[in-house]
Amino acid sequence: MSAVKDSEGPVFAGIDIGGTSIKWMIVDEAGAILTQGNEPTDREAVATQVGRIGARLASDYPGLVGFGLICPGLVDEESGTVVYAANLELRGVQLARAVEDATGVPAALMHDGRAAGLAEGLLGAGRGASSFLMMPIGTGISVALMLGDNLWSGATFSAGEVGHAPVFPGGESCRCGSRGCLEVYASAKGIARRYEQATGEDIGAKAVEAGIGTDPVATEVWDTAVRALALSLTHMTLTVDVERIIIGGGLSHAGENLLAPLREEFASMLTFRDAPEIVRASLGGAGGRWGAAILAARVGGSTCYERWQP
Repeated sequence: MSAVKDSEGPVFAGIDIGGTSIKWMIVDEAGAILTQGNEPTDREAVATQVGRIGARLASDYPGLVGFGLICPGLVDEESGTVVYAANLELRGVQLARAVEDATGVPAALMHDGRAAGLAEGLLGAGRGASSFLMMPIGTGISVALMLGDNLWSGATFSAGEVGHAPVFPGGESCRCGSRGCLEVYASAKGIARRYEQATGEDIGAKAVEAGIGTDPVATEVWDTAVRALALSLTHMTLTVDVERIIIGGGLSHAGENLLAPLREEFASMLTFRDAPEIVRASLGGAGGRWGAAILAARVGGSTCYERWQP
């Protein structure tokens, strides 16, 4: 018998549904991670795949009382529906219901960027700030906007979909149907794609980062990504004037290779005012999953996450 099945109290499952992979973890009331895993995303059957993962977790952990699901795109959090997600090829899919039907356990759905922002606000780099903007950068790019104690989702659930806002109008085409979108240039996937497009080599964003300063193509691709991010952050800063900007997601692991040039480029665009501070997310690429776990605790009727210390 597993240690999890022997443990007292309920447990909670957070599932992060991304365009490349689906990651999950189960935590207990103390915030200890009991198990975690991942598998490649099957874009042709996402709802079925997530239901299957949920059923497996519910079977393995009988104390499971809530699922928190997060994904990119336009997410109606009240009904648990993915209105549209280009990277997952989903439209009008009731993802929370699919998991509930497969498991019999309550489930809730949240936008992945807002979930990462929720986690950073309660557990990480957003603590102490009156307002902040959280930008997870991975396969795609989005933003969570925390104003006071409220995460803003927008009138049509599309607040924060900055990855599909053009930064270079008329530029390279995006899966969403537009051109010059931020994530075409600055997402981890976009960085890798642009390097492969120029060289014929598929080396991934991490290797592109390693080539900064020695590989001219890698340097140009990285510099363009930084410029695109700075443009986007400038527009948002002049619109909502947040106290702090938090960079998260997988690309945040680049650390100062990303943040130092981004701060410099960003400050140069704000000619008449000081730039807000830019910091790295405390939870790194796990911010979304922690947000999903918080969501799972909430749907399971618990506030135990207030005591978690990842």
